[in-house]
Amino acid sequence: MSTTETTSGRSAKMADTPSTRRLRVGVTGMTCASCSSRVERALNKVPGVRASVNLATEQAEIEFAGSQDDTQALVNTITQVGYGVVTAEATLAVQGMTCASCSSRVERVLRRLPGVLEASVNLATERAQVRYLPTAVDISAMIAAIQTAGYGARNLAVTDESSEEQRKRDALRGMRRDVFLAIALAIAVLILAMGSALSPAFASWLRVFAPLPKFWEGVQFALASVVLFWPGRRFFRPGWAAYRHLSPDMNSLVATGTGAAWLYSSLVLFIPTIFPESARHLYFDSAAVVIAAVLLGKYLEEVAKGRSSAAIRGLLQLQAKTARRIDAMGQEQEVAITQLQSGDQLLIRPGERLPADGKILEGSAHVDESMLSGEPLPQRRSAGDEVIGGTLCQDGRLLVEVGAVGKDAVLAQIISLVEAAQTGKLPIQGLADRVIRVFSPLVLAIALLCFLFWSLYSGDLSLALATAVAVLVVACPCAMGLATPAAIMVGTGRAAELGVLFRKGSALEMLSRVDTVLFDKTGTVTRGHPELLAQGGSADTLALAAAVEQGSEHPLARAIVAAAATPLHSLADFRAVPGQGVEGRVASDWIRVGTREFLSGEGIAVPEDAELQAQEAAGASVVHVGRAEGYVGWLAIADAVRPEAAAVTKALRQMGLRLALITGDSAASAQRVAAELGIDTVHARVLPQDKARIVQEAQAQGRRVVFVGDGINDAPALAQADVGIALASGTDIALEAADVTLTHGDLRSLITAIQAARQTLGRIRGNLFWAFFYNILLIPFAAGAFLPWGWQLNPMLAGVAMGCSSLFVLGNSLRLRRLRPFSSAGTTVPSFQQRPQES
Repeated sequence: MSTTETTSGRSAKMADTPSTRRLRVGVTGMTCASCSSRVERALNKVPGVRASVNLATEQAEIEFAGSQDDTQALVNTITQVGYGVVTAEATLAVQGMTCASCSSRVERVLRRLPGVLEASVNLATERAQVRYLPTAVDISAMIAAIQTAGYGARNLAVTDESSEEQRKRDALRGMRRDVFLAIALAIAVLILAMGSALSPAFASWLRVFAPLPKFWEGVQFALASVVLFWPGRRFFRPGWAAYRHLSPDMNSLVATGTGAAWLYSSLVLFIPTIFPESARHLYFDSAAVVIAAVLLGKYLEEVAKGRSSAAIRGLLQLQAKTARRIDAMGQEQEVAITQLQSGDQLLIRPGERLPADGKILEGSAHVDESMLSGEPLPQRRSAGDEVIGGTLCQDGRLLVEVGAVGKDAVLAQIISLVEAAQTGKLPIQGLADRVIRVFSPLVLAIALLCFLFWSLYSGDLSLALATAVAVLVVACPCAMGLATPAAIMVGTGRAAELGVLFRKGSALEMLSRVDTVLFDKTGTVTRGHPELLAQGGSADTLALAAAVEQGSEHPLARAIVAAAATPLHSLADFRAVPGQGVEGRVASDWIRVGTREFLSGEGIAVPEDAELQAQEAAGASVVHVGRAEGYVGWLAIADAVRPEAAAVTKALRQMGLRLALITGDSAASAQRVAAELGIDTVHARVLPQDKARIVQEAQAQGRRVVFVGDGINDAPALAQADVGIALASGTDIALEAADVTLTHGDLRSLITAIQAARQTLGRIRGNLFWAFFYNILLIPFAAGAFLPWGWQLNPMLAGVAMGCSSLFVLGNSLRLRRLRPFSSAGTTVPSFQQRPQES
């Protein structure tokens, strides 16, 4: 009998209990029966677990008693024995969340599903990010669970972003109609309720035109009922659903408070005899005004949340909706970009955005690539060049062969990274999440205690009701729930506009706290290719050297040719001497270019030169030039420092950060670059795998380290650092090892990234302080703690205060839109919003 069958038999005998979970996990990397047995043994060693592993289906059937954390532990068990687990990620749009309690409940619902490993719900973006086992749970089950909890959900992978935006616009339009209706009717109720006390003439007018006793009180009842049960349905429906799931939220608080005021007033109106004379007060005005005030606050909150997602909308607007595809007959067909496939040929006309990534087959044009490179000037692109979808063809006609499409396209990857960063949670949010879990039940308990206390202490039911309603309405879990995600949303979105992509929101918090910056040298603080730094000797040294080097493919030769501004002389009889140099006939002269030994071997003496010796000591590659008549001069070539690097390192030192340089180059070359940049600590001759060790050593000393590299051979160090930052071109934005990517390929974006992180964390701290301070101050005020001094919070003012609390948090977060890019020259780096309009 096989191991699989034996274990299956044991599993079948396992008694099902309410806590028993069944899980099917896809396992990768198994090649034989020994592999499946090894995975099976490892799983069955876990207490309370019975598992069978099938090599043919590459799946593990598991029964265990536990929770989501235990599911993750089982996944870790499989990976620890050397095999992979099939996981997937989904992004769901969630509708109907109005406060932090809502997002917390959706998170809990998702995490309870067997096979869900991680679930993070963001109130500000109205998105749920889920990592799950596709063999154990599917997206339809997640959507069904969310809907059972009383919310709407849809899978963004199959929902067109434009239709999702249209749905949000329609919902906002409907909410605006409800706000206007609620305000108009609430004002009418307020006038009827308070007008008599303010104006004797108005009171007399009401008495004259009242056809029945208590007619106008009945009108108040009718108008208030419309407000509560039409615009107010936005609170009553989800509030009741939250009660059914024993998880009250902000909707529950508002619905309970206003519903209690409406019910009390209705009983006073229709059955007044059950109340003592002193308690027969109507609160229809309070119920209607609270609904109108809170709804207005929620509407303004939705508008502000829409502004905070401007970064994603700006990126989406760069995407073309259709493309002109050339069919096999050479005819143009206008198709949706979702129908494009790799290898299709597209026609691009002047003024159009490129629909997809690809390679130019025919034509040439100036292409505005500032969305990726930050370069404000359009770049000339012609046949053979790679182009990126979303960039703008300003002139010329291009025939482009499609390369990457869909989620593999550069712009789609950028959007995905920004959305992932905005959906993620920061460690600083942990305290708010713990408070939110108990906040609404605690407020309900406080409101009930207030009602009992004041009704018993004062004997005034009206006073007791007013304090209880005020407590329910003034409490605001929304501000606590929005404090972190709203700031992350705006901060990461603005950073993306400035060429800084945060792969995850937690990188923001860590980057704001780093105290040490380790730089890779080649390609990071230097240009990454050799350039002419200095020359000496005859004035025609460079021209003669370039004339000979045009026949060579050596990197130093290309640097010399690139540095020669004048047209090159013709070359004849070219010959290369490996490891020494090159020679050839230029005009009538025989010119030699190479090492000191190469020229000396031909009898050409190299004179001593102090500047020459200094360049050699600094690690530059020195090329000597000679002719038959004697020595001509020398050229010093090295990997030049980026022009912005010195200003960046100076700014970092002023920010109080320690700097170090790491390179595999010689000590002389590293010291030359470090001296130019003002960096004191240098690690030279370091192998790529040893860069991570240097990061570890700094961390062992208590340093919080950011490593900045080119993302190619720096992956171990990028992964080891507290924050890994990759300086990359637009096509490199998907570097998995980096937490942050600087897409403009400009070191100044590093300062922008740190400033964005520090300012975002500052806004989050301010938001959290306000949210806690607001509730700590106003809940006691609403509960009547200051009544002995004659101060009482009216329920209507409580509703206004609650709306203002959320608006303050959102407004404070939106200030991050003012973040400016760092520029050593006093100019700004363009963002993808700063470009010419399409024609």
